[in-house]
Amino acid sequence: MNKTPVRISLLSLLLNSKTHWNLLLKILKEAHEAQDITVERFSNLVNNITSKGHLTFSDDEILVEGKKHNQPLHISVRCDDYMIAKVLIDNGSSLNVLPKATLGKLTLADAQLGASSIVVRAFDGSKREVMGEISLPILIGPALSWIYDQPIAASSDDPRYTLREPCLIPCTNR
Repeated sequence: MNKTPVRISLLSLLLNSKTHWNLLLKILKEAHEAQDITVERFSNLVNNITSKGHLTFSDDEILVEGKKHNQPLHISVRCDDYMIAKVLIDNGSSLNVLPKATLGKLTLADAQLGASSIVVRAFDGSKREVMGEISLPILIGPALSWIYDQPIAASSDDPRYTLREPCLIPCTNR
């Protein structure tokens, strides 16, 4: 018979466990936010604790088009000792693609390329056979951190950077 693990509210856990209480206090003492943090921003920060396995965005991060935008979402993941810088998140796709060059850089002893009968049709209508299927362990995280511009005094002759109040930020060539 399958058993469902008993769940406890975070408040009950903190009230009944001195170890958990002390850890939370330690984390709260070390975490810093701007003094004028809005209630919405604070709510988003707290929601990150309870929204395990979900991506959330604040109103400031959502594009003007809202949900109607067609911009891709890329994240970085770690697979074994290799960092994959741009992984496309697309729940609407019928398959995920791992380039052969990236697969060649992974050093996974247990990962085996399995047979696949899938044929992929490209945008131009041509058909491509896939090399196979593979399951990979990936690490996404460790956690979302809010980064604020820190006021600094700086100057740069490097054209890749532009001075913006209050900090120096990378700038793409346009």
